[in-house]
Amino acid sequence: MERRIPWPDGIQCPCVLCFHVDAESLLIAVDHDNAKRPITLSQGTYGPRLGVPRILAVLRKYDLKASFYFPGITAERHPYAVEAIIADGHEIGVHGYTHDRPDSFEIDREREELTRAKDVLERMTGERMRGYISPAWEYSVNTVSLLQEYGFEFACDAMDEDVPYYLDPESGFLELPINWTLDDAPLYWFNLLPPLNYGAPYAEPSRVLELWTSEFDALYDDGAYFHLTMHPFLTGRGARVRTLEKLIQYILLRPGVRFCTTGEVADMYRSVVSPEQGRPGAWFPAKGDPAPEINRVEGVPLLA
Repeated sequence: MERRIPWPDGIQCPCVLCFHVDAESLLIAVDHDNAKRPITLSQGTYGPRLGVPRILAVLRKYDLKASFYFPGITAERHPYAVEAIIADGHEIGVHGYTHDRPDSFEIDREREELTRAKDVLERMTGERMRGYISPAWEYSVNTVSLLQEYGFEFACDAMDEDVPYYLDPESGFLELPINWTLDDAPLYWFNLLPPLNYGAPYAEPSRVLELWTSEFDALYDDGAYFHLTMHPFLTGRGARVRTLEKLIQYILLRPGVRFCTTGEVADMYRSVVSPEQGRPGAWFPAKGDPAPEINRVEGVPLLA
């Protein structure tokens, strides 16, 4: 089968297991009054305390590397989780400082959130932060320029493609697209204060596994890439970690699969697709397929 991206080393489909280690910050972001509700916040505490160790154990069992994106404030509250993830050789990236949405910020607040998180995580890991994921997967009008100003190489937020693309061909800044279909929150998350269910809380394991394996099969056949977003306070529960393990077992049965970090996917993509080729919507960008031309109209902001 022809691959949309001619991934190196005969890879048919890179697979990313990406964990947003939000902990309490997500609960506070959805309702700032939750900062006064310790039981509500304890849902988030479960993630670094119990979810991360369970997830790391599964990754060690299969000798896989994954990506863990932290809000800076979570890393400061739970440094033991950062230490354990780094000790096992996984990637860490920036997920804001708080979990507040960037599209609600003026530029000074957004700059402060970004630089503070970057500084915290670089100090704690001893590594330069290359990747960014926006809280709530949304941007302000300033987000992309700020990311480039502070040396980020890629982000994992766009939902307009199945493969990476150059958001800014001149700088080489990449988007590694994601999708709500491959996120555990719509399937697992329920909250009482404020009431949240995202349409499908507490989905049965068989349903989750069917959804995620079906998505993988389609992306694999296209030679695209598979990016699964999870939260340790959700997927890190005992029964749900077993579902993750079954998914890993399913994926490993396919030839030409490699589990990668987000940074590894970005590097592989750059090695086979040039900035001039890699525009969103080009079906076979490495062959020079043109991207569709979209007319920009007033009142409809477009990312790319």
